[in-house]
Amino acid sequence: MQTGCSSCHNGINVGGQGVIERPGATLLPASDKGRYAVTKAASDEYLLRAAPLRNVTLRAPYFHSGQVWSLQQAVGVMGEIQLGIELSDKEKNDIVAFLNSLTGQLPKIEYPKLPTRTDATPPPSLGR
Repeated sequence: MQTGCSSCHNGINVGGQGVIERPGATLLPASDKGRYAVTKAASDEYLLRAAPLRNVTLRAPYFHSGQVWSLQQAVGVMGEIQLGIELSDKEKNDIVAFLNSLTGQLPKIEYPKLPTRTDATPPPSLGR
C-alpha cells in the first residue's frame, strides 16, 4: 500500500482493474501491443491489463512477454517502470513475502480425454 502498488492492483483479486504503462524495452511483447489492438490509438500501445496478484507466486514467468522468471525481479521491474522508484532488496523481499500470503489452493481441473487426431479428422467449424 505504501509503495503504491495498490493504485493498479486492488479489488477482490488484488489487481486486474486497470492498465499498466509501457514496460521497458527488454520486456515488450513483440506481437502484443495491448489496448492498441482495439483502439488503434498510438497512446494505447503496450497498455496492458494489470494482472491479479492472487496466486501470482504460482504463475511464472511474469509479464506479457514471459521474460521474467523471478518474482523478486518482477517486483523490482514494476517498481522502476510503474512507480519510478528503485526498491531496495528489503522492500522487494517484503513485497514478495506479502505476495506469498496471497497464494491459495487452486481448484483441480480435469480435462477431457479427446480422441487422437488423424488425417481423416475434419477441421473444426467456426460456425460461419
